[in-house]
Amino acid sequence: MRRVVVPPEVSAPSTAAGGAVHHLHGQTMGTTWSVKLAAHAQHPLSALQQGIQRVLDNVVAEMSTWEPDSDLSRFNRAAASSWVSLPPDCFRVLEYALRVARDSEGAYDPSAGALVDLWGFGPVRHYMDPDFNVPSAAQLAQARERTGWQRVAIDPTSHRALQPGGVSLDL
Repeated sequence: MRRVVVPPEVSAPSTAAGGAVHHLHGQTMGTTWSVKLAAHAQHPLSALQQGIQRVLDNVVAEMSTWEPDSDLSRFNRAAASSWVSLPPDCFRVLEYALRVARDSEGAYDPSAGALVDLWGFGPVRHYMDPDFNVPSAAQLAQARERTGWQRVAIDPTSHRALQPGGVSLDL
């Protein structure tokens, strides 16, 4: 992920020395974001707000399961046994997610997208939908067959990930 670096001229002055607390905010991922910072009272912060929004928009464009055109959604739809090129930030997050899955012995599994969807927390349907039903044992078993972080291979040199077939990543 990119880190937003605050320029030195926006450094936090004390409010007693002409500074003020500013509130930046926007929308992302179906919710809102908010940043409060101390800066000179007259300092223009629109570039910083736009920069934060741009970084968050990039996360959505690369890693959202709710956006059909995201890089992650493209991986999830890819044909079995195909290698999918990912942008550097998305690849780095996937690489780290697979490391956490390994280190947690699968307690965290980024390939659980089919289960996330089945339980109504993904883009397919929502658990708040009045027609939502608790998944049956057969549905759960079928979704579990599509999971398995160990099945996802990565190539760090070319920032590619192997879609083994039917795996749905949800980071």
